[in-house]
Amino acid sequence: MKRKVCFDSMIVKILLVATIGIFCAVLGATTIIINVSKSVFVNTYGKSQQQVFGRIETELNEFHENIKKIMDGLNDSWYLKIYLEKELEDPTLEFQSVYKMEQDMKEAIPSDIADISVLAVSLDGNTYLNRDEMISVDSGEILHSEAVRKALEAPGSIQYVFSSTGYTESTKSEPVLMAAETLMVPGSQKPYGVAIITMKEQDFTKFYEYIISDNTKFYIVNDEGIIISSSEKNEIEQPMREEFSNMEMVLKKELPYYQCRAYGIVDSRKALGNLYNVPQLWAIGFGIMAAAGIILFFIIRQTTRPLSMLVTKMSNARREKFDEHIELTGSREIRELSATYNAMLDDMNRYIDEMMMIQKQKRKAEIWALQMQINPHYIYNTLASIKWLIFQGDTKRSVQTIDAFISLLRNTISNTDEYITVEQDIENLKNYVQIHNTRYGDRVDVEYFTAYGCEEYLIPKMILQPFVENAFFHAFPGEQRGSIQILVRTLDKKLQIQIIDNGVGMNSQQLLELMQKKEKNTGHFSGIGINNVDDRLKMIYGGDYGIQMQSEEGAGTTVSITLPLKVKDRGSVFPD
Repeated sequence: MKRKVCFDSMIVKILLVATIGIFCAVLGATTIIINVSKSVFVNTYGKSQQQVFGRIETELNEFHENIKKIMDGLNDSWYLKIYLEKELEDPTLEFQSVYKMEQDMKEAIPSDIADISVLAVSLDGNTYLNRDEMISVDSGEILHSEAVRKALEAPGSIQYVFSSTGYTESTKSEPVLMAAETLMVPGSQKPYGVAIITMKEQDFTKFYEYIISDNTKFYIVNDEGIIISSSEKNEIEQPMREEFSNMEMVLKKELPYYQCRAYGIVDSRKALGNLYNVPQLWAIGFGIMAAAGIILFFIIRQTTRPLSMLVTKMSNARREKFDEHIELTGSREIRELSATYNAMLDDMNRYIDEMMMIQKQKRKAEIWALQMQINPHYIYNTLASIKWLIFQGDTKRSVQTIDAFISLLRNTISNTDEYITVEQDIENLKNYVQIHNTRYGDRVDVEYFTAYGCEEYLIPKMILQPFVENAFFHAFPGEQRGSIQILVRTLDKKLQIQIIDNGVGMNSQQLLELMQKKEKNTGHFSGIGINNVDDRLKMIYGGDYGIQMQSEEGAGTTVSITLPLKVKDRGSVFPD
């Protein structure tokens, strides 16, 4: 038998939603393609920047070679040595040597390098400057400078040094880059001075200015990590940062001749800014998604409205009663689900009614069993104690004990109510305590404190007596004296009853064993175990209620019983 196609089926509508989802996936794929093309652009742009970076390295090395040629020319000049050491006393010869020296300087210094100054200083402090300007510092300060020191420490090699000021009038207030090398006596390794070639830092920028843009920054950093030249002038003499964002492309080259490193920092985000009109693309994409979302919303709303009603009904059933059936509307699947839910409600209500009846019968049977647990030995021993009082002629106390015993039996055996008031249970306790003191003496005082208004609250019958009985026989062994306090009050909208004794107390292991004990066949009144009481309370009220015990050896025991606030309702003993 062929199954008919149901056009109001949720499956058909889900297929429609899936179609819209595919459209959104296509939009997402378009976004991915754009991102991939951006990645390709970044890689291509990065490679082009690397080529430019290589060109900068080549030009810097060529500049170093020019500096090397100048230094070699200075070292080959005898006339420079003669001029600096003042070896000629004849004015004519001295004039001729100066002329020859200047010719040597013109040959040593290329004409296309016009933005440098060449300073030669002898170890005796004599100086020569190739420019027509004044030296702004004392020669002694120059000889003690970092540039001279490094040159003398490494004769035969050029040492590059950054300084915040130069030695001439034109550079005394500007950062400069210096190249220093020792001057040797021609044909020997004996130094007689130092040559210093100085270039303003701003003139040094020409080597890398064509790589600088809004997207790219350039840095030259010395071995100590300090920026000595940069496109960002405000960062010169600052430490070079070591961490970069994932949107920055970092190009790095070692410059061994300069004892430095060159960095090119490319901001990929800015580089991509002009490639795509990203806001417009995202606006179009979000517009399409918004339109698809609106359509999808109305379809889902129309499809799931019956399902939402079903969920609402089920939520209400959890908070209220399970008797609200659901109207059979919506798609075929939801109608089937609603019909099944209605049938489940009917079965559940029948089951709940049966369980409630069973629980009521169980609690009635339990209270009857508790009433039947009053130990015959307790009755025999109590009657024997009354007989002994009569034999002694203590008529008054005999009558009081008999009255207490009759009242205790009436309230525990004759009264079949499952719940009694706090006032009634306290009265039972008083009768039990009076009988106990008659049998064992008045060595334990019992005090009762009931907060105003708590007398009429309902509690399960026979939940306090086991704890008082336990305190009598275990908290005060032998002839030890003490006291027991019964406190009844409301706390956090709950009824709290505390039995507090100042007896011997218990350690944690003894407390655990006591909580796990069931009923005991002893000569006590009922022999009801503490665990039985706790189980009973949790069965009636739930896991939020029950018993907590705290005890400390030598300090006593505190039993806290937490119950809900219940009162008689229109004549019924306990409202359902």
